[in-house]
Amino acid sequence: MDRMGLGTAQDIEDFTRGTDFFSANGGGVPDETLALLKDDLNRGLELTWGRLEDLANDDRVVCTFFSGSIGPDSLDPSRMERQMGLERKIERPLVAAVRELEDFTGKKFDAMISVEIGGTNTGLSFDAAANLGLRMVDADYAGRAIPEADCITPNMFGKPVWPMVCVDYYGDVTYLKDAQHNKMAERLGKFIASASFGSVGCAGIVLSGREVKDIAVPGTLSECLSIGRTIREAAEKGLDPVQAVVDELVQAWVLFRGTIVVREWEDREGYMWGEHEIEGTDAFWGQHLRLWFKNENHMSWLNGKPYVASPDLLEVVDPQTGEPLSNTHMEKGQQVAVIGVRRRPQYDNERGLEVLGPRHWGFDVDFTPIEMLFD
Repeated sequence: MDRMGLGTAQDIEDFTRGTDFFSANGGGVPDETLALLKDDLNRGLELTWGRLEDLANDDRVVCTFFSGSIGPDSLDPSRMERQMGLERKIERPLVAAVRELEDFTGKKFDAMISVEIGGTNTGLSFDAAANLGLRMVDADYAGRAIPEADCITPNMFGKPVWPMVCVDYYGDVTYLKDAQHNKMAERLGKFIASASFGSVGCAGIVLSGREVKDIAVPGTLSECLSIGRTIREAAEKGLDPVQAVVDELVQAWVLFRGTIVVREWEDREGYMWGEHEIEGTDAFWGQHLRLWFKNENHMSWLNGKPYVASPDLLEVVDPQTGEPLSNTHMEKGQQVAVIGVRRRPQYDNERGLEVLGPRHWGFDVDFTPIEMLFD
């Protein structure tokens, strides 16, 4: 298996910036990811990944991920921990979850894949693979961040997420042996995360190398490193980093530049739900963009009319630095730029729209591919 990866602290920073870019402003902030990956590097662990096509057909591949809301309270549960008399005992819940799942199934794993591309799940899965000595696959199951198990390619192909093990930072372990369907498994996972004050580390979706090669989105870790590097280098050279990213990606567009004038959100059912409204500046003066999110951005309206929507990517960034922002921490009055990126080919079908398109989120809106808006 050809190997690529992260050999320096700068690589780690570029990589996490890239994973954050594909998060659609959900996917969690990468602070913990940066710290753990740099710790891995300092301890001499191998931070490399191999090509999807190099998986052996009989490899056992485990998927790791955190489940929970990205609401501000989930990032600092210290008050609730004190009230419950809890102490954090587990530094790397994903590592513990994989080991528990191996014990539960009685079989060892050969490789690991991230469930999505996001500021938390991708890097922390990579960290877990390094600490477990498992091969990391240069791929994921969405090509972006998503809030639900419904939205990933294994679900599209009828693969169950169970058996699944969830481990929180306090050492509590929950096994999901069976579920009626993935939607119910997702619901159970979110309730476990809510009980653990917002976040729980999970291991599941155990598939063979042959199955993974058929359904995963290839090359996404390498792409994250490249995009993160592009943003940094453009800013260092005094170039427009927003335009630099659009130029780097084959099908991406600057959708909007403006000021956040409305910010509304709530934590509900284990997710962060909300909206941002942006008033245009510069070339977008006099225009209005509305974004709706469930952890990640999924719908937009330009001047009151439906615009770009999932499965295409909506990413809000700092207009001066190109740094990806988070729905967790955006503020009213903040200057932003919005980039749209074409969906992954795996979602170019009826099933892809069913699990990630507008009607999945409860909006009676026909999906218009982003590339058709800019022909």
